[in-house]
Amino acid sequence: MFDSIARRAPLALIVFSCIALFVPVRGAVAQQPRQVDRPFPAAKRHEIDAVVNRAYAAAQVPGVVVGIWIPGEGNYIAARGFADLRSRQPMRSSYYFRIGSITKTFTVTSLLILADEKKLALDDAVSKYVDFVPNGDKITLRMLANMTSGLHSYTEDEDAVRIIIGNPNRVWTPRELVDAGLRSPPDFPPGTGFHYSNTNTVLLGMILEKVSGRRIQDLFAQQLFAPLRLRHTMWPTSGQMPSPHASGYTQQTLDNTRANATDRNPSWAFTAGELISTLGDLRTWVTSYATGSLVSPELQKERLTWVTLPPNTPARRYGLGIGEDHGWLGHTGELPGYNTAAYYLPEKKAVVVVMVNSDIPVGKANPAPAIFKAIASLLTPQNVPE
Repeated sequence: MFDSIARRAPLALIVFSCIALFVPVRGAVAQQPRQVDRPFPAAKRHEIDAVVNRAYAAAQVPGVVVGIWIPGEGNYIAARGFADLRSRQPMRSSYYFRIGSITKTFTVTSLLILADEKKLALDDAVSKYVDFVPNGDKITLRMLANMTSGLHSYTEDEDAVRIIIGNPNRVWTPRELVDAGLRSPPDFPPGTGFHYSNTNTVLLGMILEKVSGRRIQDLFAQQLFAPLRLRHTMWPTSGQMPSPHASGYTQQTLDNTRANATDRNPSWAFTAGELISTLGDLRTWVTSYATGSLVSPELQKERLTWVTLPPNTPARRYGLGIGEDHGWLGHTGELPGYNTAAYYLPEKKAVVVVMVNSDIPVGKANPAPAIFKAIASLLTPQNVPE
């Protein structure tokens, strides 16, 4: 339901996807003592191994990294398969991956921090900051963050998609991306519908840069990476991945054949999906934004105000850059070659992160969410995502 891109013929770009309680004071995560990680008992670990092995095989991906942390029950970290098919390099849990739409959770957290600092307000009109958006006087920053603006997604514009796929080394500006989305009429009047649109989050990133006077990578580093000590989360400045990394495989090509997408330039994703991270950093990050450690209780309440418009339901719904799926709070991310799922379950303070080096679905199932669902079915049977 919250796939960033519908799989539409004849050509579509499958980019980012989404599947979120109460908050300590801002900055508390960085100050809390680290929990002692204890493995699950042997019998439970064998059960998890069996589930991960079956789900990995069913997903038909080159490799997968899985992290599970449930206080009072145990922790589990595993890697399966290959980080690179040509060299047959085994997958390792420390490797870098592109995290796609999980970037949106960083972008919206930055928005909330600036709102806490009174540098902007969630209900400010877009026209207060940029003058080129149709209906900009009726679209608010909140609508950009919760996907109710009506702005068409540039990754559903066939001409833009053909260029992105056909020229993967091209460097895009954020304005070019937004303009590609604005070529199509709005999907609906502002605030009257819900549609997951990458144009929203790219435009939000442009506004964050304007308000802060800083490049988005510098803003993220100051507001998010440094306080949480996310030493392995980074904004790429080219298509080159840091080492060591998993190579990513995709069928998002002009002829639909499988290709290595590792070094494609991600500038076309900007604040909707450009970041790179690791298993360990995503554990810290999903816990932080799902509990609101970097924002005030008031702004965290805004984050967790859910959209009620269809296709949202009480069991599966979207807030401000965060999803809830049967009690799990978080987001998924997809970029050509990579698919990630990272979730937090408040009642257990549980974290599950799944990272795979392929975005090729089996049927209608994307690989990382499918593996996560299998894990949740075993460990949290009362909270199994769709």
